[in-house]
Amino acid sequence: MARRPLSLRGRAYVAVVAVVLAPILGVEIAGLFGVGERVRMERRVFAAASDLRARVEVGEVTAEVVGEIARREGVRLTLLDAGGRVAAVRDHDPETSLRDRVGNVFFGPGGVPSLGAYDATRPPLLQRAEIAAARRGDRASGCAVALAGKLLVCHALMPVDGPVEGPASTWIVLAEKSSPRAIGALWDVRFAMVKLTLIILFAALALAAWLGRQIVRPIEKLRREVLARTAAPLTGEPVAAGSRDEIGDLAGAFNLLLGAIAEKSRQNHAFMADLVHELKSPVAAVRAAAEALGRGPADEARAARLGRVLAESSRRLDALVGEFLELARAEAGLPGEARGPVDVGALVSGLCAAMADDERHVGVHFEVVAPPSPLHVEGVPARLERALGNVLDNAASFAGAGGTVRVLVRLDEGECVVAIRDTGPGIPPEALPRIFDRFFTDRADGRGTGLGLALTKAILEAHGGSIAAASPPGQGAEITARLPALAHGIQGNAGDVSHPT
Repeated sequence: MARRPLSLRGRAYVAVVAVVLAPILGVEIAGLFGVGERVRMERRVFAAASDLRARVEVGEVTAEVVGEIARREGVRLTLLDAGGRVAAVRDHDPETSLRDRVGNVFFGPGGVPSLGAYDATRPPLLQRAEIAAARRGDRASGCAVALAGKLLVCHALMPVDGPVEGPASTWIVLAEKSSPRAIGALWDVRFAMVKLTLIILFAALALAAWLGRQIVRPIEKLRREVLARTAAPLTGEPVAAGSRDEIGDLAGAFNLLLGAIAEKSRQNHAFMADLVHELKSPVAAVRAAAEALGRGPADEARAARLGRVLAESSRRLDALVGEFLELARAEAGLPGEARGPVDVGALVSGLCAAMADDERHVGVHFEVVAPPSPLHVEGVPARLERALGNVLDNAASFAGAGGTVRVLVRLDEGECVVAIRDTGPGIPPEALPRIFDRFFTDRADGRGTGLGLALTKAILEAHGGSIAAASPPGQGAEITARLPALAHGIQGNAGDVSHPT
C-alpha cells in the first residue's frame, strides 16, 4: 500500500523547522570539515619543515630549494641562521583562492583574514617565545584559532644543528599555513546558537501553523464547492472565487472547466434530441410499412410503393448512422488512421473533375486555381477528400445549372488555404452562425442529413485546421478551409496565386 504524502500543513511545518535548524546543521558540517582541514594543514607544515631541516643538515639549502618546498606544500617557509638573521623566506600560503573570494561575503568589509594580518598582531619574529625555545633546542608544532576565531593557523618549528656554510651552528626552520574560517568561526558559539534556535523554533512553529491555516482553509473550501457540483445535475454554476490570489485564480480555472463541461453537456443533449428527431421519420415509415404488410396481401402497385418506402427509409437510416459514426471518429481526432503528405491542389482538382461529370451537377462550371508546385499538408487522404468534397457538393448544389464554383488553393503564412466560392443565392445572415452545427440544413430539396459540414469541420480540426463561412450580399457564399502546410512541400511562388476574376 502506497504511503500517503504529507499534507500541505505537514510540509509547511517541515519546511519551517528545516530552515530554523539549517544554521546549526551548517555549523556542525563546517566543524566536521574543519577537523579534516586542521589535520591536512598540520601534515603539510610538518612535512615542509622536516624536508627543509633535512636539506639544511646536509648543506643543500638555497633560496630556490626553500621556494620549491614552500610551493609544493602551499606554506610559508622561513629559515633563520645562527645569528638570528632571516636567511630565506618564501610565502606560498594561498590568500586568493576561490574559497577565500567567496568568503568575502561572510567576513564583511574587513575582507578575508590572512597570515599577514595575523603576523601584524604578534611581536616581531625574533622576539617570539617559540623562537627562543627553538634556540634552546625545543621543537614546537600545532594549530591555533586567531583573529577572533576567523583564522586557523598551523605551524611547525624545528631547530637544525649541522654544517651550513661554515662551522656547526643552530639554525631554525619555521613552516606556517593558515585557513579562513568563514562558517567555522561559529563553531565556538554553537551552544549559544542552540539556545537561540530553540527560542526561534517556537515562534517559527506558530508561524507555520498560521501559514498552513491561511493556505489550506481556502483550498478545502474550494474542494467542498467543487464536489458539491457533482451531487446535482451539472449546470456550470461558478464556484466562489474568494480572494484575488492564487486560490482565486484556481477557482477561476475551475469555473472555466465547469463552464466548458456544462456547454459540452448542453451540446450533447441538443445532439441527442436532433438525432432522435432525424431518426423518428424513417423509423415511423418503416413501422407503417410493416403494419401495412401485416394487414394482409397487397396488390402489385401497393407492394411496390411499400418497397420504395422501406428502401428510402433504410437508405436514410444507413446514411445517418454512417455519418454519425464518421463524425464521432473525427471529433475524437481520427485515432489510429495513417497520415501522410497530401497534395491539396491535386486533390481539389480531382474532386472538381469528378463532380463536373456527376449528373447531379449538370451545367455547373468548376474553376480551380492552384499553385504550380505541389502544396502538401499532413493528413488522412480519404478524410480530407470527404471534408473538401462535402463543401464542393454543397457549393455545386446551391450554384445550380449555369452557376459557377470557383476554388482557390494558396499558401498563406505557413497555412494551406482552400477558398470555395459559389454563385448561388448565398447564406441567410441568421443561418450563417449555424451552418457547421449538427443536423442543420437549409436545403429546400431535403437532400442530405445535415451532418456534412459538421463532419467537415471535425475532420479539419482533427488535422489542426479550421473552417469559416462568409456570404457577402449578392455574391453567393464562400467557405474557407485552412490546414497547416508541410514545409518540404512549399514553394516560394505558391503564395502569389490570385483569385480568378
